[in-house]
Amino acid sequence: MVTIGALLADPKYPEKLILQKVFCALTSCSREDLRMRLDKELDEDLLKKITDAHILYVRDKKPLEYLLGYAEFFWNKFIVSEATLIPRPETEYMITAVTEHVALLKWQNAQMTHHWNIESISHWNILLDIWTGCGVLGISVLLQNPGFFSEAVFTDYFENALEIAKKNYQWLITNYQWKVDFLHADLLDFLNDGTIETWKDGNIILVANLPYIPEKAFEENAADNVKKWEPKPAFVWGEDGLDYYRTMFQQLLSLFKSPFVSPFIKEAPSMDRFTMFLEMMTWQVDILRQEYGEQFEFEEVKTFHFNIRIVKAWMK
Repeated sequence: MVTIGALLADPKYPEKLILQKVFCALTSCSREDLRMRLDKELDEDLLKKITDAHILYVRDKKPLEYLLGYAEFFWNKFIVSEATLIPRPETEYMITAVTEHVALLKWQNAQMTHHWNIESISHWNILLDIWTGCGVLGISVLLQNPGFFSEAVFTDYFENALEIAKKNYQWLITNYQWKVDFLHADLLDFLNDGTIETWKDGNIILVANLPYIPEKAFEENAADNVKKWEPKPAFVWGEDGLDYYRTMFQQLLSLFKSPFVSPFIKEAPSMDRFTMFLEMMTWQVDILRQEYGEQFEFEEVKTFHFNIRIVKAWMK
């Protein structure tokens, strides 16, 4: 029998951190606990799982998050699989931007009512997480703003990703009271049935990290392990990366500007109460301003490094 200490000392396995993290994930222990277990003998099944994970990481460049089955994001562990994108740190900036927007809404409510009253505002705040993936955006927003939303909707085009989002919600969300739906949908097409009419008096906050990397840029710049293991449709769509954003904006214009396009809808929410938070590259913001500047306002509210922007957008 091999002990964990002997395994960590074995020169055949150079990535010691990978061995440690996989062992901790499989045995539900912390790295501090591991130091107290160096003399623990590993049964054959556990040893094989650890060494197989090491081989996959070193030889096949499989991302650590997929080996562990989770990714750390905004102080929480989210289940991930090869059906979902691994959350990136730049997306955490969107959570901060949304939370700042929520704080502004609370302040505005306090100015109107002369006091902050959660009961007076929470019944008409709706969160939409579009193209949710593993659910990191919507779930993180809910966790950061408990009691603010009355309803949350998570959508994805890929049902296997939506199932991961459901698991994360059930794992991380407890003791909160709001209505929640997980919908298999193509962006906002689920609103054509008249759902949006029920929100006509509400504030709607939409978060979306849609695929925005141009095909050529992805092929030339993405790391090999990203190309091999992560779902390409979560990164890429269209020559300039903006086709999904264009589709979503056209859906919104149909809902708000052309009521006859959706005969089920009699009355939509006020346009000034529909706020979107989006992620894209700097030059893409300029393209969207050129194409949709007459209908939408685009404000760059957060910058990650020099080329990624978190954009706050709303209809004029």
